[in-house]
Amino acid sequence: MAVGGFDVDHRTLKIQGEEFREIGREFVTATGELKKTLEGIGTPWGEDVIGGPFDVVYQPVKDGMLDSMESLGGRLKKMGTNLRHMGDAYGGVEKRTYEAYKAI
Repeated sequence: MAVGGFDVDHRTLKIQGEEFREIGREFVTATGELKKTLEGIGTPWGEDVIGGPFDVVYQPVKDGMLDSMESLGGRLKKMGTNLRHMGDAYGGVEKRTYEAYKAI
């Protein structure tokens, strides 16, 4: 552990970045499958006196939930990309610092 600073393992950042990207991809895929399934179900509760009002509440909530899930998947992928870039940057600094000290 670094004293008074950060101890960063740039390789782990890159590996975890790829993990986040994969989680995001899987989340987006699962959201798409859920959306397709829900659309396939239609309105099984009907459009009668009870089903109609339920659908009025259900549809906007469902749509909002699916939009949020898609957004979350995209954000997880973006986090992964950023972690990977951070790992590259830390690795580059580490290499340049090593080379600079070696040249002294």
